Amino acid sequence: MVFPEKCIGCGRNIHIEKYCFCNDCLAHLVPASQSSNHIFSLTVYNDPVQKAIHTFKYERKKWLGKIFAQWMHDFLVAHPDIEFDFIIPVPLHPIREFHRSFNQSWLIAYHLGKLRKKPAMSNVLIKTRNNKSQTGLDSIERKQNVKAAYRVKKPSLVKNSSILVIDDVYTTGATAEEIYRTLKNSGAKTVYILTIAKA
Repeated sequence: MVFPEKCIGCGRNIHIEKYCFCNDCLAHLVPASQSSNHIFSLTVYNDPVQKAIHTFKYERKKWLGKIFAQWMHDFLVAHPDIEFDFIIPVPLHPIREFHRSFNQSWLIAYHLGKLRKKPAMSNVLIKTRNNKSQTGLDSIERKQNVKAAYRVKKPSLVKNSSILVIDDVYTTGATAEEIYRTLKNSGAKTVYILTIAKA
């Protein structure tokens, strides 16, 4: 993998270390506490990772999907109890994905699937409602905003399967819990959700 000349956390032209962060930014990454027995995050959502995720999503630096996938792969190697049959992303509504031009969670899931030698699938779970952004909403509003926003498109794949769901940021857990509920209601045996950061 070719590493960039600049740190993805601070943007300085400085020696790049693990996951394309410099030593200073790596020192500021704080491992996230476990949100539940099925929701995990790599790190706390602080300045270095916040900048990296923003660059990935809004500046369309798609190569960062490989970097985040490698980070998640290393996390899963360290947590062998997280076992799954296939990987899916948190889906975007087609209108939002059109405007953004890509689903950042799918890029990570795709590359993670290659690293883990597991299938990554983009059309198992779909978003049926183009709800407003979760940004600026409190926890109650976020929960209501995503209620019934997702649908399992391929129930035969979900039934009795263990699934790893990939997202970028865990905030209040509204999206994660709605997706967990949707997949479990469709017969999934186990659902794990893994995000880059926890706000």
